[in-house]
Amino acid sequence: MDSAAIVPVNWKKNLFFIWLCQFLSIAGFSLALPFVPIYIRDKWGITGEHELGLWMSAFYFFGMLSYCGSTPLWGVLADRFGRKLMLLRACYVDGILFPCFLLAPNPVWLIVIRFVTSAFTGTVAAAQTLIVTNTPEEHHGFCLGTLSSAIWCGNLAGFTVGGLVVHHFGFTAAFLACGALYLLAGASAHFFVRENFTPPPKGTLHKKGNPFRGLSAAVWMVFVMIVVMALARKFDEPYVALMIEKFCDPAKTALYTGWISGAAALAGIVSAMVIGHLCDLWSADKVAVPAALIAGAGMFAQAGAGSLLFFGTARFLNNLAAGGLEPAFFSMLAKVTPPEKRGAVFGLASSLRMGGILLGSALSGAVIWISGVRFIFAAAGIFFLLILPLHMAAHRLVGKSQVAGDERSKGS
Repeated sequence: MDSAAIVPVNWKKNLFFIWLCQFLSIAGFSLALPFVPIYIRDKWGITGEHELGLWMSAFYFFGMLSYCGSTPLWGVLADRFGRKLMLLRACYVDGILFPCFLLAPNPVWLIVIRFVTSAFTGTVAAAQTLIVTNTPEEHHGFCLGTLSSAIWCGNLAGFTVGGLVVHHFGFTAAFLACGALYLLAGASAHFFVRENFTPPPKGTLHKKGNPFRGLSAAVWMVFVMIVVMALARKFDEPYVALMIEKFCDPAKTALYTGWISGAAALAGIVSAMVIGHLCDLWSADKVAVPAALIAGAGMFAQAGAGSLLFFGTARFLNNLAAGGLEPAFFSMLAKVTPPEKRGAVFGLASSLRMGGILLGSALSGAVIWISGVRFIFAAAGIFFLLILPLHMAAHRLVGKSQVAGDERSKGS
């Protein structure tokens, strides 16, 4: 037997260093990627709102397409060869590839590099799976919420510092710093995170068949909710800088984008930790509905904003509510998924999450071309409200799944 399988894992220590790894990787991503619209505008002289919006839609679309295609594979490999290995793969490869954006001679090659990079990325899915499979079940909500706070903390640091770096030092410094932070994230996980993983016996890899066969209806309904949640939360993200530019001097767009996005990320930190803890105390059902309502209202307010202050306040409100939806839904998913399939299921869930973003990239490109940037935020508000009827259906299915699981446990 592998010695790693018999070494006790301190889940609190693991949580800290996985949180640190996630913080550093997301900070690296947020330090450079949100400012790509300004990079395209300044480097290749594309200034029209509709044309620039289409390039950004393509940039995000092909990135998410690549991610969606590769993530289920990484999830299956995580169940076979270990979850920590997948986290290291994402951090180290991204640390090498992200600075390559600087080599793109035109926007088409920028999209090609994004496509290749996204095939190897996925620190969020890898970290979530590693946490769930090495943490007592009664602490899943708290740990997933805490891990989600690392995403928001990373966004806060990345947006704020990235705006300053781009404004004062340019994009070369931003993309190089992005790669360095990913490598540092990989090192923190490499040396300090431990995994209690027992490889499946030889000869059983091909006997297991389809890892998604036999999943309950509750699992698939939560999948649908994750898709819509991701669509709603990320629908507007490529266009925040374009909206902010309506209220300020174009030369200061990067600076103000960093400040407003950082403040919104701060709201997400609070939201993720509080809602994740409430999921352990009560249930996701009692917090997800009001969170979706408030998030939708915040999106509609952003669509109608007439000043930088009003837009920033509405964005803060939106993130304060929406930041806890992901840990709530992934906590629900963990409760209705058999432990031996959580790697594959969480990998597929992360891929579907990116599928929602992928769909959003295509739809948002059409929306901005036809109606302009303000309607992007209004459409995102509608998608948040769509979560409500889906949540009602999922609530019934999750309840039935848990009852069936209790009955099976009693019978055994």
